Formats: sequence, C-alpha cells, structure tokens
Amino acid sequence: MRIYPSLLSFALITACRPPEAPDTIEEMMVYGFTHQADDEAHILALADKLIPFMESHEEALAEGYEVSALTTEDLAAAEVSADAVDGVVGAAVGMFYSVDIDAVAFGLSYPQQDEIFESYVEFERTQESPRDCFLDRSCPTHDSMSEVHASLGLGIEMWNEFSQDLRWVESEDYGTLLVVRVLGPTPVQFNIDFLQVHQQYSFSFVYQPEDGAASRVQAIWVDGEVVDADMPESTALNLGINTMVNSAEDLDAWLAAREEG
Repeated sequence: MRIYPSLLSFALITACRPPEAPDTIEEMMVYGFTHQADDEAHILALADKLIPFMESHEEALAEGYEVSALTTEDLAAAEVSADAVDGVVGAAVGMFYSVDIDAVAFGLSYPQQDEIFESYVEFERTQESPRDCFLDRSCPTHDSMSEVHASLGLGIEMWNEFSQDLRWVESEDYGTLLVVRVLGPTPVQFNIDFLQVHQQYSFSFVYQPEDGAASRVQAIWVDGEVVDADMPESTALNLGINTMVNSAEDLDAWLAAREEG
C-alpha cells in the first residue's frame, strides 16, 4: 500500500498535536478535574485558557460561577467508581491570597488541618507520599487520605473522609502551577437526618502572578440534599461558594500569621 507524503505528514501532525482545553470557565473546571493526574500537556493547555480568564474576570470570579456538572464518565476518568452524578451542578470561585504559591501548598498539605479551621473537632491525615520533598518541589506530587469530624453549628456535626492529590506542573509562560483534586466518593455522616451528602469532589488550580501572591480558582461538586425541603439550586450554589470563600480566608489568615510569627 502506498502512503502519500501529505497523508503521512498529517498523521504525524495530528499524533503530536497538543490537547485543546475548553474555552468557558464552566467546562474548564471539569476538564481540570478529569485531567489533574494526566500528562502535563493537559494542565498546560488548561493554563493557557484559564489564567487569562482569571486575570480578566477577577471581580466576577470572586462572586462565583455555576460550572458544568460532573458526569459518571468524568468520575471514571478520575478512577472513581461511584453512582451516577449526572445533573449535579458545581460551583467555582476565585481566591486571591496574600501569600505565595509555596505557602498555599504548605497549608493545603498540612497534616493538622484542625489548627487552621475552627470548625474541625478532629482531623487525621495519612500521608501516602512524602510531604517534605513535595514542598521543596523535588517530588512532583503529594497524596493523602483524611478523616474529619466537624461542627457545623446549631448542634449539627459531620464525619467525612476524602483523598487529596496535589501536583506541581512547570510552565514556561506562567511559572510553577499547582493543581489539586479532592475525591470524596463515600457518604458524609451527620448526627441529624435532614441533611444528606452522598459524595463530593473538588478541583483547584493555583498560580502565582507577577505580584508574588497566589491566585486560585476552586470548583466543588456536591451530590446532596436537604430532606423534605425544596431548596433552590441557586441557594445550594451560594452555600457552596460561601464555604469555599470562608475556607480560603481562614487558610490565608493562618498562613499570613505563620509567616509573621
């Protein structure tokens, strides 16, 4: 069979073509979630779309966005075997720290998270890969499993477990990037009956602009409900956004105090 040079060139070009990330924030966060542990070309493609968006939509990101739902296929790409979550809409919000990206990595990987968040009654983190070499960037990833007992106020308490994977990716255009994926495929336990969370997931993208302080956009997807209550989707999204913002503020304050001390 004769292979025409033009067809061979086309095959070589398409075989080496870099991945293309989506154009909208709604789809970019799902793309990041599914490709967090894949070839770094996917993260670099995401950076090319997401960072310009973050820089030009800082005010809107601080208010939060609704993002595309995670599907069963998206979870399978993250090696999660869970019930279908099709139709569960996520929320994303921008976070702008007063500390640098290394400090954010330190805080997110810190074993004693109950020192950071007052609502945590108990927290236990099992390090599945070395933390020290991750923090000095000689290891590209840091993985852990965590169990948390938290007090949500009004006498409501919850028990939850999740995995967290952090990853450094080097970019010629944007410096060092940090991508974080959190998987919580098991139901959250509550001491009351009217709240149910069947599974929850998160993806964060962090980079450091020229001013030296880290910028982060985080998305969460929660498969949950308030039993016998007709809660509007917008209310649930706002709750998720407020939770992310408050957690980011707590982390930033703790890291800033640590640096000052």
